[in-house]
Amino acid sequence: MEKWKIRKIIEKALEEDLPFEDFTTELLIPPNLYGKAFFLAKESLVVCGEPVVEEVFNLLDPELKISWSVKEGEEVVPQTKLGFIEGKVQNILKGERVALNFFQHLSGIATYVRNIVKKLKSSSLILDTRKTLPGLKLLQKYAVRVGGGQNHRFSLSDGILIKDNHIKALGGISKVLEKLEREKLPHYLKIEIEVKSIEELELVLNSKAPIDIILLDNFSTAELKKAVKLVKEKKPFLKLEASGGIKLENIEEYGELNLDYLSSGTITHSVKAIDISLKIQEVFLNFS
Repeated sequence: MEKWKIRKIIEKALEEDLPFEDFTTELLIPPNLYGKAFFLAKESLVVCGEPVVEEVFNLLDPELKISWSVKEGEEVVPQTKLGFIEGKVQNILKGERVALNFFQHLSGIATYVRNIVKKLKSSSLILDTRKTLPGLKLLQKYAVRVGGGQNHRFSLSDGILIKDNHIKALGGISKVLEKLEREKLPHYLKIEIEVKSIEELELVLNSKAPIDIILLDNFSTAELKKAVKLVKEKKPFLKLEASGGIKLENIEEYGELNLDYLSSGTITHSVKAIDISLKIQEVFLNFS
């Protein structure tokens, strides 16, 4: 991940946590005290966020040196030393909380997604959604990829996704399909439409609207099986995506349904942060 893309996010986080000075550190820690600290995994995890951690400390003090013992995306067990940071103790402490907040959150997402991918055991791709924290979308979607998932739209400009409120506002799915048949649509954008019943699905299948993907929202397993059968019979070139309540606990139910995509908001909006700590290992005074 290019560091220039994440710099503004990190600058805002540091400005929020360090608006003036770290009075505790300035009071207690001599400016010539140097040391070495390590990042410690307190539970099993998929490592995610090394470039972010590096940029946090680089913005505080470019002379701080970080070396990693594990690679981004690697699975590790509890008590693994993930990496080391060396330099002025004052600046290590100033960046500790911000760096760990990013590291823990992103590793939490990557770990959760990796667990889903392992349980899925099918060709269906797990996709994220736009249910992300404002300002952190880039990082959260990056963590999804590190975990083994794929990204859906980054923004409203990335494709045409017709959802329930679009349909409601226009007066029903038939009105939407009629409009799509008439309108000259951008050739470079995929068109996806959400349906909430087998009846709505049949309307889409019987229309001439240039649909690429059908989003089956909150369908039961039985309804999903019926939907897949209908699409394969009538328009097998269409891609099928399921959404609605998809999470680690029930992912196996969807794995054998022959769907193309499974989208889950849970993988970004409800994931628990992983426990990672930063521990000072040794210190020394530098009189040079």
